[in-house]
Amino acid sequence: MNAKVTLPRNGKFHRKLFAMLNVAYDNHDWPDVQSQFGPVKTSFEMFREYATVKAGHYEMDMTPRGDIRARAKSVSWAKMDDEEFQRLYSDVLDVILAEFLSNWTAGDMENAVNVMLGFAK
Repeated sequence: MNAKVTLPRNGKFHRKLFAMLNVAYDNHDWPDVQSQFGPVKTSFEMFREYATVKAGHYEMDMTPRGDIRARAKSVSWAKMDDEEFQRLYSDVLDVILAEFLSNWTAGDMENAVNVMLGFAK
């Protein structure tokens, strides 16, 4: 799919990335799961981490017990150049459209994000 999005590297871009993640999180039909501890739901932070790692933007880490796991890279706009931000946004959008909102298009997401950010036409 690889939806190409060109945005400037600044705080507005960071807000747009989080708006996209929030739109996806709010519009996905999360299952109700019962565990021995009671009801369990995927948190927004877990969703953000999953989508970022699945999009290929991660670092490998080791737990104190020696287990190796992928951890999402920081999405701080101060630590990324424009090209890396654009790639991150596009890659995360691809994951969202493929795994969570498969009946949406990149245009649907763009419209929803613009509404959330108050840029609706």
